Amino acid sequence: MHLRQNFSLPCMVVILSCFACQAIASDFYEQDDTLRLRLRNELRRADKPSAGAASDIYAWVQGAALEYNSPYAGDIVGVDVGGFYTQRLDSRDNWSTRWYLDGDDSFGRYTAAVKVKLSDTLKLKAGRMVTDSTYSGQDDIPIINTSSQRTQPSISDGVLLKYSPRYNLDIYGMYRVGVYTYPDVSLGVHKAGPINPNTLKYDNMLPQYITSVVYHNQLDTYAVSTSWQKDVAAQVMTRASQRYPVDTTGENYIKPEWMAFYGKLNGVSTKYDGPVSTYVLSGQLNYVFKQGSVFVAAGKVGPKLNRLGGVDTDLGYAFDLSIDRNHSDMWSAQLGRTWNLPYDTFIGVAEIFTNGYEDYHQKVKVTGVATDVYLGYMPKSGYLKGLRSLLILNSAREEREGSALGNHLDYFDIKLTVQYDFTLR
Repeated sequence: MHLRQNFSLPCMVVILSCFACQAIASDFYEQDDTLRLRLRNELRRADKPSAGAASDIYAWVQGAALEYNSPYAGDIVGVDVGGFYTQRLDSRDNWSTRWYLDGDDSFGRYTAAVKVKLSDTLKLKAGRMVTDSTYSGQDDIPIINTSSQRTQPSISDGVLLKYSPRYNLDIYGMYRVGVYTYPDVSLGVHKAGPINPNTLKYDNMLPQYITSVVYHNQLDTYAVSTSWQKDVAAQVMTRASQRYPVDTTGENYIKPEWMAFYGKLNGVSTKYDGPVSTYVLSGQLNYVFKQGSVFVAAGKVGPKLNRLGGVDTDLGYAFDLSIDRNHSDMWSAQLGRTWNLPYDTFIGVAEIFTNGYEDYHQKVKVTGVATDVYLGYMPKSGYLKGLRSLLILNSAREEREGSALGNHLDYFDIKLTVQYDFTLR
């Protein structure tokens, strides 16, 4: 199976900056001889009727991650290593922990990769590595990187080549043989390849080949990626974001973003029930100013593929904790506003609307509406500088006339995240 790509992030720019932490986190991964301890506490409580028997959700966890990027010995070779552990603080019998824990158990992961500087513009990394844009703050490389939205990052086994010639251009090539994303919590890092429909396991390792080109400057980013994996899928994905200042201070600007994705199953995966191809189109427009931001987002997803096919379409900009935006032939639209408050706090509210079908048979219509309220604190000075905390409160409802899950589904969701990084070296 390919690496699950969940790029669906909160649309509010202030929240993206809070947890993607592009400037802060990317410095760690780009610098050498750096040691970091990350502590992340998360609480999740939800009622999600679309999850069936696992609709009651509760987990409280403490995560710890210790990562070290070595210098290049002889300006040629180095290592990147990391240990990641999630400790159970609380859960409830017979309730789902929604992949925050291994069932109700604590769990750990590790990374270990050799990095080689072939030249000043060509670098290679081989082994087990973090491939998660939200966790790391690295470039948002389509298909290669994910956005896990959990305590531990997504991980890949493989070889990654990065070529940075000139003109703000980065060219990537990846050969991936192993995958870990948050739904794989009980499996750990598993073989890349198709799911065996008889055993529901990844019995056959078939590598994924990925190429990506990313152009970025201080204001704009453009990226396109392609991938091929035998018996899974061929995929193409592109993303772009631009920034247009509206005054000389740079504090007020307009930021349009868009993405497009196409996936087509091949080989064994085409034998599953359902369509063999799908697409995603999505965009958002942000207006950011000193007092906060206003944003609007919209998206359209094509036919819903069989879940065994290994192609995830939860990629658009419209965000909600409870209701899905990637049912079959589904439209989604979102409108939101944030307010910056004194003492480095902010609040926000967003409303989302969805309209589509439960599956490709188009027998059950799904219409949803949800409200998300955000409260955040990110001190910029003092002893707590670097702390990032975010509380999301959600209420939602879906109408599914004739669904086995019920005609009217009512949701609520609470998610609290508190994170702090200690740079030890």
